[in-house]
Amino acid sequence: MNLVKRSNGRYYITYIQSNGKKNGISTRTKIKAEALKFLSQFEREMEARRLQKLIPISLKEYSNQFLSYSKQIHTQKTYRGYEAALNNLEKFLGGIPITEVTHSKLSEYFENRINTSSIYQARKDLICFNSCFNSAIAEGYILSNPCKSIKRFRLPQKEPVFFHEWEFDLLLSKIKENDIKDIVIFAVHTGLRQMELITLEWSQINFKDRFLVLTNHNHLTKSKKIRTVPLSIKAMQILTDREMKKKGNLIFTFNNKPINQNFISHLFKSYVRESGINPKLNFHSLRHTFASWLVQRGVSIYEVSKLLGHSNISVTEIYSHLRAEDLRSAINVLNN
Repeated sequence: MNLVKRSNGRYYITYIQSNGKKNGISTRTKIKAEALKFLSQFEREMEARRLQKLIPISLKEYSNQFLSYSKQIHTQKTYRGYEAALNNLEKFLGGIPITEVTHSKLSEYFENRINTSSIYQARKDLICFNSCFNSAIAEGYILSNPCKSIKRFRLPQKEPVFFHEWEFDLLLSKIKENDIKDIVIFAVHTGLRQMELITLEWSQINFKDRFLVLTNHNHLTKSKKIRTVPLSIKAMQILTDREMKKKGNLIFTFNNKPINQNFISHLFKSYVRESGINPKLNFHSLRHTFASWLVQRGVSIYEVSKLLGHSNISVTEIYSHLRAEDLRSAINVLNN
C-alpha cells in the first residue's frame, strides 16, 4: 500500500486488490498525521478481511494433518524428522492457531533450540517448518510462510569421519551376513547414500557399459536430479554374484526381504563397536570413505563432487584437507 498526496491537497491510499487490479481510497484529510492513522486502520481492516477467508485451524491440528500426509509419501526417517520438529514447536508455542505462528515467535523458538540442543538440530527444524508452512499456504490455512525471512543457519564445517583401510578390513571381518557385507562393500565403491542403496533395483543397472542410474523413481535423490554412477570392477563383481540368485526387483535385500533403514544402521553400528574402531563411524561414513579414498588417490575435488551428486562443489570441499601433499608441492615452487 502507498500513501500519496493528490493535487487537491488530500491524501489517498493506493493498493492492489485480490484480482490484481489497482484501486485507491481517499483518507478525507489534508493532514499527513491523520492520513497515516487512517492508513494504519485501513491496513488492519484489509488484513482482517483476508484472515476471514482462511480456514481456521490450530497448530496442533495442522501438524497432525501434515504428519498424516507425510507418513504416506515420505520415508520413515523423513517422517520422524517432521514429527520431532513439529512436536517441539507445539511444546514451545502451545495450542495457538496456525495464523499466530509469526516470524518473531519462530525466531524465539530457534534461539531456544540452539541453546538447548544444537545449531544442527535448529537447521533441521527450519527445513521441516519451511516445507510444512508452504503446504499450509497451499491448503488455505495461512497467507504467508513465517519461515520465509529466516536465513538457514550457517553450520561450522566438520571434518568427515571415514574408514582407514585397516579399519574397513577389520569391520568386514566382523560382518557375518553376506547380504550386509555386499551392501557395505558396494557403498564404499559407489558413494551411494543409504536409501539409494536399499531401494536400488536391477532396472537401474547397465551391465554392458558398467554404470547405474539413480532415476528418482524409487527414491528421490537429495538433489532431485538424475545421476549416473560408474561402477568399479569390485562393484560389478558384487552385482554379478547377486544377479545369479536374485528373487525380486531389489538388488540388496536381507534374507530375501527389503532392508529397513533402522535395522541396517543399528546392525552396522554394532559391528563398529565389536571391531573396537572409531565409535563415531556409522553407515554414512561409507560415503565419506568413498570420497576420501578417491581424494587421497589424486582424484580432483570436482570429479568427486560429480560422483557424489553434490549440487555445489563447496559441499565437497570438506575433503580438500586430504590433499595436503598437493599444497606442499605447490608451495615448493617458491624454492626454485
